[in-house]
Parts: sequence; structure tokens; C-alpha cells
Amino acid sequence: MNDTPDKIKDLLESAIKANSAAWLAHSKYFDDLVQRNMHSFATLSSARDASLKEIGESLTFNEAFEANMTYEEAVHDEVKKLKEENDNAWTELVAQLEQIYSLDSKDEDKP
Repeated sequence: MNDTPDKIKDLLESAIKANSAAWLAHSKYFDDLVQRNMHSFATLSSARDASLKEIGESLTFNEAFEANMTYEEAVHDEVKKLKEENDNAWTELVAQLEQIYSLDSKDEDKP
């Protein structure tokens, strides 16, 4: 019974360490998410500017239509890429959190 305060102290230290690591993992995930989204939106904005310029310079309806279709394909590709990157980042975050909060099998064996 004399070691109970030490066990409580160890438990609290372990919880603080895990929560700090989880906070860092979450922070990195959300910082990276914002960066990915900003980059994607900037790419889409540039693509739209270029497509509108191309549409404005088109001499026929077909040229304008093709310019817009090219933009729509670029949007599809960029959004698909962004979704895949975000899905991968989420999977990585979940794996990190599982590792952070998993119990060490050595600790489970202690009385």
C-alpha cells in the first residue's frame, strides 16, 4: 500500500504525457489540413482565372465550352486529390492516437 501514491503519480504523469502528445498530433493534423485546403483553393482559383481568360478569348462557343470543360476536369482532379490527401492524413492521425493511447502490455501485467 505504500506505493499507491507513486502509482497515482505515475498514472497522472502518463495521462499528461499522452494528452500532450495527442494535442500535438491534433494540432499538426489541423495545421496541415488548413495548408492543404489553402493550396488546393489557390490552385482552383488560378485554374478558374485561366479558364475565364481562355473563355473570354474564345472565338466560338465550342472553344469556350471546351475551356470550361477543361476547368471542370481540373476541379474534379484537384478535389479528388485533396480528398485522398485528407483521408490519408486522417488515417495517419488515427494511427498516431491509437499508438499514444494504447496501453503498454508491460503495464498491464503489473499488479
